Amino acid sequence: LTRLTSAHDYDPSWSPDGRRIAFTSFRDGNTEIYVMNADGSGLTNLTNNSADDTDPSWSPDGRRIAFESNRRNRNHIFEIHVMNADGSGVTRLSNSITAGSGGGLSWSPDGRRIAFASSRDRNDEIYVMNADGSGLANLTNNSADDVDPSWSPDGRLIAFVSDRDGNREIYAMNADGSGLTRLTHNSASDDSPSWSPDGRRIAFTSSQNGIPGIFTMNTDGSVVTRLTSAGGSDLSWQGR
Repeated sequence: LTRLTSAHDYDPSWSPDGRRIAFTSFRDGNTEIYVMNADGSGLTNLTNNSADDTDPSWSPDGRRIAFESNRRNRNHIFEIHVMNADGSGVTRLSNSITAGSGGGLSWSPDGRRIAFASSRDRNDEIYVMNADGSGLANLTNNSADDVDPSWSPDGRLIAFVSDRDGNREIYAMNADGSGLTRLTHNSASDDSPSWSPDGRRIAFTSSQNGIPGIFTMNTDGSVVTRLTSAGGSDLSWQGR
C-alpha cells in the first residue's frame, strides 16, 4: 500500500497503459481534474477554472478523458465533457442537464460510446450516448436511482448500482438495457462496481456485516470475497 496524494483527492482513473492516473482534487479550492504518473510524480492540473470538474474517465485508447463539469451552469448542474489527455480541446457532449455530479462515467471498450447517470428525468437513470454526444438513449426507466455504470471489457454488459429493491445493490444488464440481473443480495449498501480486465470478476465496495470494505465477486454474483476492512470507493483495476 502506497499513498500517492494528500487529502481531498478522489475519483482515481487509471490510463489504459497503466502509466498514469487521472483524479479529482480539491487542493486548489475547487474541484479540478489532475493527472500524475503511476508513482505519484509529474502532477499536472488538466482543468483550471472556477467551475467544478469531477469524475474523470479515460477513453480506451488513452487519448481522451471524459468528465463532469458545471462550467456552463454553476447551480449544481453538471454536464458531460471530453478533453484531450493533456487537458486541451474541451468539448461539451451532453446538451441536456445532468443534475448532481458523481453519477459515474464509463467508456465502451471500443471507445465509441459513453455510459453515464443522469437525473434529467427527475431521478437518476443510466444513459448511453455516442462519444461525440449524439445518439442519446435511456437504458433504465423506473422510479429508483440507477447510478455508477461500468462497462464490461467485452462491451456486452454494463454493471451499475440501483436502490430499486430498497437498498443499494449491484446489477448488470446488456449494453442495450435488456437482461437485467441483480448480482448482490444483502442488507448493506453495495457500490462502485469495477470489472477486472479479463471480465471474470467485479470489484465493489460494501458495508456488509457493518464493516465497510472492498469486495470482489464473480460476474454472476457468486463467490463474494472481502479484500479490505477499512473502506474504499471509486475502484479501478490497473490495466483497464
